Amino acid sequence: MRRLPKPKPLPRKLRTKLAAETAFIVASENPKAEADRRYSNARNAGWFKPVVDALKKLSGHGQRCMFCSGSEASDVEHYKPKAVFPELAMTWENYLWSCAPCNRGKSSRFPPCTEPGGQFVNPLREDVWEFFFIDEFGFLTPRYDKAAGALNERAASTRDLLDLNREAVQETRLARLSDLKEQVNELVRGLKQGRIKNTAAQGKIKVWLSQPFQPDVADYFLNGPGKTEQPFKKLLKLV
Repeated sequence: MRRLPKPKPLPRKLRTKLAAETAFIVASENPKAEADRRYSNARNAGWFKPVVDALKKLSGHGQRCMFCSGSEASDVEHYKPKAVFPELAMTWENYLWSCAPCNRGKSSRFPPCTEPGGQFVNPLREDVWEFFFIDEFGFLTPRYDKAAGALNERAASTRDLLDLNREAVQETRLARLSDLKEQVNELVRGLKQGRIKNTAAQGKIKVWLSQPFQPDVADYFLNGPGKTEQPFKKLLKLV
């Protein structure tokens, strides 16, 4: 996961179309079946393409999954699953852009409505770093909730049910962290020796933040709570 730009409202014509589709679903005798039918038809229709394009743009360079940040996304994910909330099947505010493994893992699960646990963290609507941190081994780890005396319940459910520390993702997260630390240390040396100017260093940081290779790592350590850790703290103090 990573912090994402806040979504903007869709064009009025598209909002009107989605609202009309929702009205048909709500008025149906079988809302779940109607939601499945209308959403399936929409995904194959030209009018829905701007919705997908808007989600792709929000996901940033490389269109990484909004959940794991490790895979190229390909699926419109219903934050609140349409099988449980058919009335939200055609709602812009309920959409995310995810990879197939995360989409399949989440499926129609949505605690605490479908099972015990905390509600999934929504990376498009919430600051994910209020719930998680990335440790030195590349694991996405829930923050400790002092009031509850346990790991944050919402973060723990999100991590476990979506398998956000599956081996492939954890390994690439660690590889990105190791590579980023090496580059940061080299940049710090260049700044101290006068070989690199501040403007060039600032440009390099912008490049790192825009790279699609496990962008959650760059966001956390260069633009989030991780910037207080070394060697990132040293670099950001110099620039």
